[in-house]
Parts: sequence; C-alpha cells; structure tokens
Amino acid sequence: MTTPDTDDGQAQLWRITIPVIASASEVDALTDRLIETLCPDSVHRGPCPISWALHVTDGNSLSKAEQRRLREEIADTNG
Repeated sequence: MTTPDTDDGQAQLWRITIPVIASASEVDALTDRLIETLCPDSVHRGPCPISWALHVTDGNSLSKAEQRRLREEIADTNG
C-alpha cells in the first residue's frame, strides 16, 4: 500500500483500484458491499463524510495488454 510519509490530516484525492475476476452477479454484490462500506447510512442528509465515486469497467473493454497486466497483478496478489 502506498501512503504519504506524513499525514497532515488534510483530505486529498486518492484512487483505489481493485481488479477482480468475477461473474456479473458477484460484481453486483461486491459493488453493493463497497457502497455500504463507503456510505453505511444511505439516507443521511448532506454529503457523505468521505466523498467518493465508484466506477466499474467490464474487462472486455480494456486492451488485451491491460487485461493481461491486470490478470498478472491478480495472480501475484493471490500467489
């Protein structure tokens, strides 16, 4: 995990990327859980305490080289 050497408490933009190999229904369930983690109170007033956006990309829309790279990352992570 990459984090700055010091944390000054100021919010800054981050990008978290999680490539997965899963069925469409598994991705739906996973994204639902991520949303619940980021915003556990879906009926709260005002913005979420942590501002966020979620993007899901079908791997078939990626170049073959990018698909290969992500599959290698997954293999490395999972041993």
